[in-house]
Amino acid sequence: MVEIVSQRHVPIPVAKALLDKYLEGYEDNPIITKVYEYLRLFSKCSAEAAEKAMEALVELGFSTLAAAMLVNIVPESVEEARALLGNIDGGYDVEVVEKAVETIREICSGGEEA
Repeated sequence: MVEIVSQRHVPIPVAKALLDKYLEGYEDNPIITKVYEYLRLFSKCSAEAAEKAMEALVELGFSTLAAAMLVNIVPESVEEARALLGNIDGGYDVEVVEKAVETIREICSGGEEA
């Protein structure tokens, strides 16, 4: 039986890195294979960059959920980021979202993971 010992919001690249660590022995599991393929396809930066971006966004005042969502999408504009966030956490000021978009762009630029 599997026991969950902790949980936290993580962006897709971090989830992929975690699965990379524990994939051995589960390669034949079709669900794990499908999840891994999804994570591989939708990772937009490295796990290290994603963690750094998450930390920076949390410092700006974003919840870990909102930060993970933003890092997953790597929005190209404030409008895209605001559409994604909607009213999560009661909404965020335009200036904060603008800073978040700039921060993600700086940290995750060129971000395709090998």
